[in-house]
Amino acid sequence: MTTPTVESYLEIIFMMASEGQPVIGARLAEALRVSRPTVTATLRRMVRDGLVKLNERKEIQLTPKGQAIAEHLQRRHRVVERWLTDMLGFDWARSDAEAHKLEHAMSDEVFELLNKQLGYPATCPHGNPIPGNARVQTDSHTVPLATARPGERVTIVRISEYAENVGELLEYLGARGIVPGAQLTVTEVAPLNGPLSLKLGGRIVPISREVAQFVWVKRAR
Repeated sequence: MTTPTVESYLEIIFMMASEGQPVIGARLAEALRVSRPTVTATLRRMVRDGLVKLNERKEIQLTPKGQAIAEHLQRRHRVVERWLTDMLGFDWARSDAEAHKLEHAMSDEVFELLNKQLGYPATCPHGNPIPGNARVQTDSHTVPLATARPGERVTIVRISEYAENVGELLEYLGARGIVPGAQLTVTEVAPLNGPLSLKLGGRIVPISREVAQFVWVKRAR
């Protein structure tokens, strides 16, 4: 059996790796809001238990055992999020917080019935693929909004869920209409790592580079 702490680590590592992000101890500490020595101690136990391994660059990778557990956890979490938003009317920020509580409370039988009732959704409300349900792999042509250039038209595909304050991030983006499916134009990119200005639905919305790193888009062709 894995502990809630270890499960949190597995899920964060899974999400980062799914986006091709290098997973290192410092980034885990930031995402989980714990100290680096705490991360080091937890990772040591996870290596011992065969859940993760470190490569020659000290990057953390899931083992097949760790990958299977992480996919199982994310599948539950994302299906529950879909249920909370589509059936119960929760906003996507609150659904994320509630899903963390509910995903462990239901039996496998109840979960599978819920998944079936929802029609085996391919993505969560934030656009991220649901392991075991998604019919296609994550689009390799998506890029962080932070890399967009002035004048580019893009479509929002998904929002990363491993930000340090993910609830606050989702509330911020949702209130501004920055959600999967939204189409926008980058009107300006301020120098010196300044904010991006986005034209969205006839209005201009500023967004910081830091926030834009968590918004994945597809460029118009």
